[in-house]
Amino acid sequence: MNTVIRIATKDDARFVNDVYGYYVTNTNVTFYTKNFSLEAHTEKIEKTLVNYPFYILEVEGVPCGFAYASALRPQDAYQWTVEATIYLSPDAPKRKGLGRMLYQKLLDTLQAQGFQTVFGVITGTNEASLQMHRSMGFAQAGRFHRMGNKGGAWLDVVWMEKTLAVLDDHPDPPIPVSVYTAQ
Repeated sequence: MNTVIRIATKDDARFVNDVYGYYVTNTNVTFYTKNFSLEAHTEKIEKTLVNYPFYILEVEGVPCGFAYASALRPQDAYQWTVEATIYLSPDAPKRKGLGRMLYQKLLDTLQAQGFQTVFGVITGTNEASLQMHRSMGFAQAGRFHRMGNKGGAWLDVVWMEKTLAVLDDHPDPPIPVSVYTAQ
């Protein structure tokens, strides 16, 4: 199986829109009940790539997943901490380690950029994602009970965390991905 992980472009917005729309409509993996517009997904890719990685996974030349990072909180003291997000297309090949491969690429880039901690925020019923996070060295940082109601069900949210690096008390700011990928 020929796989490639590449940096997203604005041309990937349709794929991201379609995959995310599937999860919005058919699952409780996201708490959104309406998909964003194509323009919003295009803008998200472009804005993310200023500071954080946004990757597309292709299998045999066909996009099958995406993963990206974002700021956890806007305050400066949080700049070494990020939230990671991953989605695989519903028709992506199953049980081939694709999610793990894509997520590892994201984590490796974040570590090289100088981030210290990464969080995954997961619906409590999404056992596949929880298991993947655990297998990749994440630990549960907290569980928030009945945080949202979607499809007539109250859902928990689990925060998983992973330390990428232990930084000294006066760390340099993380390297923006736009600078990191240009090196």
